[in-house]
Amino acid sequence: MKVDLKYDYNLGIEAIKRASKTSPNGSGVYQFLDSNNKILYVGKAKNLNKRITSYLAKKNQTNRIQLLINLTKDIKFIKTLTEVDSFILENNLIKQNKPKFNIRLIDDKSYPYINITTSSDWPRIKKYRGKLNKQDVFFGPFSSVGAVDSVIKQIEGAFLLRSCTDNVFKSRKRPCILYQIKRCSGPCVGLISKKNYSDLVNNTISFLNGKNPEAKEKLIYEMKNESLLQNYEKAAKLRDRIKALSKISHEKYSDLNNSENFDVIFLKKKYNLISIHIFFFRAGKNLGSKDFLFENNLFDETKTIFSQFLYFFYTNNLPPKEILLNSKIVDIPILESLISDKSNYKISIKIPLKGKKMMLLKMVEENVDATLKKEIYNRIKTNSILKAVKNKLRLKNIPKRIEIYDNSHLSGTNPLGVMVVFQNGVFLKNSYRKFNIICQNQKTSDDYLMMAQVISRRFKMSSSWKQELPQLIIVDGGKGQLNVVKNVLDEKKIYNIDLIGIAKGRKRNAGDETIYKHDKIMKLDKIDKVLFFLQRLRDEAHRFAIQSTKAKHQKSFKNSIFDKINGIGKKTKLILLSYFGSIDNIKTAGVDDLKKVPNIGSKTAEKIYNEFNKNV
Repeated sequence: MKVDLKYDYNLGIEAIKRASKTSPNGSGVYQFLDSNNKILYVGKAKNLNKRITSYLAKKNQTNRIQLLINLTKDIKFIKTLTEVDSFILENNLIKQNKPKFNIRLIDDKSYPYINITTSSDWPRIKKYRGKLNKQDVFFGPFSSVGAVDSVIKQIEGAFLLRSCTDNVFKSRKRPCILYQIKRCSGPCVGLISKKNYSDLVNNTISFLNGKNPEAKEKLIYEMKNESLLQNYEKAAKLRDRIKALSKISHEKYSDLNNSENFDVIFLKKKYNLISIHIFFFRAGKNLGSKDFLFENNLFDETKTIFSQFLYFFYTNNLPPKEILLNSKIVDIPILESLISDKSNYKISIKIPLKGKKMMLLKMVEENVDATLKKEIYNRIKTNSILKAVKNKLRLKNIPKRIEIYDNSHLSGTNPLGVMVVFQNGVFLKNSYRKFNIICQNQKTSDDYLMMAQVISRRFKMSSSWKQELPQLIIVDGGKGQLNVVKNVLDEKKIYNIDLIGIAKGRKRNAGDETIYKHDKIMKLDKIDKVLFFLQRLRDEAHRFAIQSTKAKHQKSFKNSIFDKINGIGKKTKLILLSYFGSIDNIKTAGVDDLKKVPNIGSKTAEKIYNEFNKNV
């Protein structure tokens, strides 16, 4: 299926004229559709008729507006009661359909938080990603999971909160290794009273809320008292906690000498790119940053793009009370109202003009400039290698999007295929896909069968992500695998994608690869940059395939090993794994050890023991 887009400016103008005669008055959303009835652009307006008519004024048409008109075959409208309704509907349609001329927030996942489960009897500290509740305490968002892990580790040393799961906590009979290395107070086995543990929890929350000096001064006072009473062991533990606290305070998420919560967001358009950079400040601490890059082929003005971005971002992430921007956006009152309603407290969006927050904006701008400079360098480098790939392999197109496929299995079990995506100079991890192979007895080593299934399902076009086609497909294999892929694509009438296979030599040495095309076989020089590039793509697909197969095998192993034993359900599996820590520990446990596990009776313990020892 070759996707043909018809370019005809006059037909586009005719579509707009037809739409202007039937478009409703008042607020609503409009959609530009192409010749395949696919949405090109979604917009909103206070007056739909007035907005659509404005597209007929040629003097106001930028190159991007003319390109949009060239591709337009029809225009559809959805009338709304209010501007707020049209704002929400517009953004929902953009997120759902990902039109070519609208902003597309690729990284739309929520960000990690530190969570203290104050709703439980013995609160736990953990990293958390997802919907936040009102019963527990959350601190963040952080820019990465690694940053959260680092802070939690240091908070454990300073405040000795437990981080174990509730199942592990309930089943402990003696303190774990974290207690031994002074990163937990041992509440699981009663080594601290509930009141003293509650004090630790409250001190942790105070620290995370920016009250650093109070927490440290209190520990110093306690340490001095214990020393005077000659309780040197207690004093030494307090000293270690003070050291951990000092380390946190001097990390790169250090204080700004205030306890404010705000985000600093900077948008800059340069080098035909739009960069948006966010710095997260919570309780006066810099919790890291995140940058987003967009191609400057968007139809909307920068201020509209900025507004849409904010709505997308804070749909998935808890906002601070103050959001600082470097430039104006549209619909500020609507945006403030919608974000405030979602978070249940008032949000303000501001542009600082002086003071420390203005200085922070300048710091963020330096980061934006560095990001853009690096991106341009990488793109120049990538474009150079992609042109070399096209010329060397005699491809039809420069492969801006490349999909790499590989299959994997473990002695025929747990077979699966994977798809890895390389686009705009980077591997798009969010676009990676796994395909579980459907076969008899869930076992096969037939590489051709596996490849046929994967390609057939990938190009079924049943989901929105499948609509974006690559310019080049690379398969790990030779002529046989390549023919399988070609046959599937031919059946689906997809002809405009280049196909190559990469097969290692007999000794499977890197550099001895053979490149297969449908009409020829090629060997590249061992030091050829094109070969290095292809190897990198192939190796990433191979890594992802092996990793995915191992994970699938481990999951099925955990399930199947208990499935053979009558009376062992999901809850009992979790209790056993929490108590013993691993499958191997369960397999080597005696009957008496198994009886000690909560909710495991004598009969069940004997069943488990007999299953694991029947061949001994």
